[in-house]
Amino acid sequence: MSETRTRLLTKAREVFAREGYHGASIRTITREAGVNLGAVTYHFGSKQALYHAVLEEILTPLSARVSAVCEDSGSARARIREVLRAVFEHLWSNPDQARFMVELRLGHVELTDEIMELMMPVSQALVGLIQEGQREGVVREGAPLLFVLSMMAQPVYFMLVTRNTDPALLPADPTTDGGRAIYLEHMIEVFLRGVSLPI
Repeated sequence: MSETRTRLLTKAREVFAREGYHGASIRTITREAGVNLGAVTYHFGSKQALYHAVLEEILTPLSARVSAVCEDSGSARARIREVLRAVFEHLWSNPDQARFMVELRLGHVELTDEIMELMMPVSQALVGLIQEGQREGVVREGAPLLFVLSMMAQPVYFMLVTRNTDPALLPADPTTDGGRAIYLEHMIEVFLRGVSLPI
């Protein structure tokens, strides 16, 4: 990957996260990347293609991590717990990712076939895990996708709220390992109780 392309991806991720897809301009991205205005067209073709490349960079590691947990051995209950842990830890390490996920879900970005291809593997893996839990009798009946949406919503919302809140106003400081452990265990317990899994 060329140095210019790498710089564009890095700065585009920052600008898209800060200003959203529609608020971000090619001019701002190229200025902050220190490259000429035509660099986006040359390396990506369009603003939408650049956004897609940023999403691919963001979603691929998460998808791989979640899919690996879903395909692992062990009970559905144990793997659901590990999925929540994996998503929580990944989002904490990538604080801008929650913003991208919200934009996609709220329809602020056109869901092209390419974006759907990025999102589908992790959604399918999670739906399959919930269905396994239902077959094992540890997840109550219901639409698996609704359970998946609830599972993903908790860590995303946590990241959005805690990143913009004074830690003194929160029940635990999310910038510490101990504080994050409290939030993670709370999310896991709330979700497991919600789907009627024995804790």
